[in-house]
Amino acid sequence: MNIQYIDNITFKKMLLGAAANLENNKAIVDSLNVFPVPDGDTGTNMNLTVQSAMKEISSLSESTIVHIAEAAANGSLMGARGNSGVILSQLFRGMSKGLAGAVKIDCKVIAEAFKSASDTAYKAVMRPVEGTILTVARETAEKAMAVYADYDDTDAFLEMLIEQAKDTLRRTPEMLKVLKQADVVDAGGKGLVVLLEGALAALRGVEIKHEKAEMQIVETAVELEEFTSEDEIIFAYCTEFFIKNPKGTSDDFLSKIYDKGDSIVCVGNENLIKTHIHTNNPGQILAIAVKFGELSKIKIDNMKEQFRERLKNSSKKNQEKKKYGFVSIGMGEGIKKVFTDLNVDVFLSGGQTMNPSTEDILDAAENINADHIIIFPNNGNIILAATQAKEISKKDIHVIPSKSIPQGITALLAFKEENDVEENVKAMTEAVKEVKTGQVTYAVRDTVFNDMEIKKDEIIALSDGDIVSHGNSPEDEAIELIKKMVDEDSFLVTLFYGDNVDKKTAEGMKERIEEIAEECDVEIIYGGQPLYYYIISVE
Repeated sequence: MNIQYIDNITFKKMLLGAAANLENNKAIVDSLNVFPVPDGDTGTNMNLTVQSAMKEISSLSESTIVHIAEAAANGSLMGARGNSGVILSQLFRGMSKGLAGAVKIDCKVIAEAFKSASDTAYKAVMRPVEGTILTVARETAEKAMAVYADYDDTDAFLEMLIEQAKDTLRRTPEMLKVLKQADVVDAGGKGLVVLLEGALAALRGVEIKHEKAEMQIVETAVELEEFTSEDEIIFAYCTEFFIKNPKGTSDDFLSKIYDKGDSIVCVGNENLIKTHIHTNNPGQILAIAVKFGELSKIKIDNMKEQFRERLKNSSKKNQEKKKYGFVSIGMGEGIKKVFTDLNVDVFLSGGQTMNPSTEDILDAAENINADHIIIFPNNGNIILAATQAKEISKKDIHVIPSKSIPQGITALLAFKEENDVEENVKAMTEAVKEVKTGQVTYAVRDTVFNDMEIKKDEIIALSDGDIVSHGNSPEDEAIELIKKMVDEDSFLVTLFYGDNVDKKTAEGMKERIEEIAEECDVEIIYGGQPLYYYIISVE
């Protein structure tokens, strides 16, 4: 059938179809993560970003094409998570610009919207990398602008553009060496193709239904607001996560954790199990869960601490304004304590396994009564969202490009209250470059990286983001990693141990480290981070 024009009703259906298709295929996109670490969440981040856009659209009182496009842009901007989510939000923003003034959409308008989307996304990224979602968007837009005059059927035009997007996606491993090594296409690019396919299906009248599991509530979840005193909180840690491609059913998993907490929600199907539990030992729950499959979207909150913070909120608002305020992002009670001791005002839970949204970061900054607010993302996948929050806010916000917990800590140690903000930002940014970061975790799938054949569940060691070794012992791999990281200029080695490492084992590492780093001071600190046995800092 020939569809010459797309009206506002159809446009809205197309966006909803695109969102539903990504929701149903986000696990496939997640699985394309280059590194086999337990935090491949490109699909999850893109999906949460799109869902925020759809929520904004659903609240519209007027549903013209322009209103719908603007709502998608605004919703995705605030809900953007991770680099892929931020880039996607910029694509929505550019699309909205391209549709400005449109009453109906034909092939020319589609081409202009694609071009505007691509241009806007490229401008938002300081150093665009080819072989990513940006390339898929750009080549698709270039094709659209080159041939739109040959089409008067939006259906056929979009079908052709999707084939172009798929062709570019297939070629991404030739553009990025790491993709070729891992034998995957770009995850963000795949997510964009999935969105376009969902939009085309909706244009053709196909309803894409969300493949959600039926809810099975074991106990009604208790909301924090229901507590009147801290003593009422028996199980302190609100723990949430997904198990992807589980080896058993949700009932099987429930049978292993039902007696380890309360307020349990455990639902799922053969592809995904979602779990919520209040417990006093989140590490134990995650250790059981990881035996069932790959974990994602992990979130752990200390409800006692949240309760105390809530009591302070009203008084905080009345505090006298100070010169500096800090927001830091990370996971683990021990790591949070380190940042709190360094006078961080707001510690946002998130990082390797759950990236906070632009709105989360913005809210944290807005709640600090200070002249200058400095944000430490502590993760390369959060810097763009933090920067986006900075651009939205009217406050004086500065983002330090810290890509790891050690970098964030080192940057904070370089801060001096008496210095002006420009001096501090410069000093902290320079300090980030002076620290090396190592991480020890496990592989979630078989892969080949830098000629290393890595098997699923093997222990892997990463140095500043690159896999440098693999084996069977977290402690042995940590030692091998430190050997590679320490040089003649090193003076301090800090080991943050996770919630799945016992204190005795961690403290036993001190002597082993001192043997291979004789000229360095060695510190062993409880980090409490999930999934990563050790985070290592070498300064």
